Parts: sequence; structure tokens; C-alpha cells
Amino acid sequence: MISGYLDQEKQRTIMTKISVALSLMLVFMLTGCEKKTKDMEVRITAQHPGYGYQIINNNKIIINQPFIPAIQGEKTFTNEADAQKTAQLVLSKIHHYSLPGISVHELDSMNIRY
Repeated sequence: MISGYLDQEKQRTIMTKISVALSLMLVFMLTGCEKKTKDMEVRITAQHPGYGYQIINNNKIIINQPFIPAIQGEKTFTNEADAQKTAQLVLSKIHHYSLPGISVHELDSMNIRY
């Protein structure tokens, strides 16, 4: 029982580190672009069985998020509005040169169902 818990803790730690590394890479990529983040847009995508989102810059997909971020497993958003709210938060973070990662607390504060 304890070893199973440790394995889950290790997995969470690894996933957190990977998420932070990918977020940092994205920030460095975005700050190096000639055109600033003003040209970015959100596209809601249909997934089976729900929704996801994409962040697009100059007609290039820079973030493809088919599942709800920050939660374990591959669960899609249950409606377009939840996907849109989350994507807008990510876009806002990018505009403010913050890491675009989403936390469970942020999902909860936006009343995102998962």
C-alpha cells in the first residue's frame, strides 16, 4: 500500500517537473517571437466526448490542450464555456509573460467541472 502511494507521488513530482519545463520553454519561445502576443487567439476544439482548446499565434498552434490541465488522467471539458474560460486564463497569463500553467485551485475558482 505504501509503495503504491510513493509511486503515485513520484509520478506527480515527475509530471510537475515536466509541466514546469514545458511552460518555461513556451515562455522563452513566445518572448523570442517578433510579433508579440497581441495576435494570439483561442480556438475551442471538439474532442470525444467533450471539448479542448488551442492557443494560436500567427496561424500556428502553440498550445494544443485536448484535456483539462492540472488534473490526473485524460478528461475533456464537459462544455465549451469551461474550455473557453480556461483558455482565456492561459492567454491572459501569456500576455502578462507569466507561466501559462493551470492549477487545480484555478480550475476550482472558475467552477470548472472535472
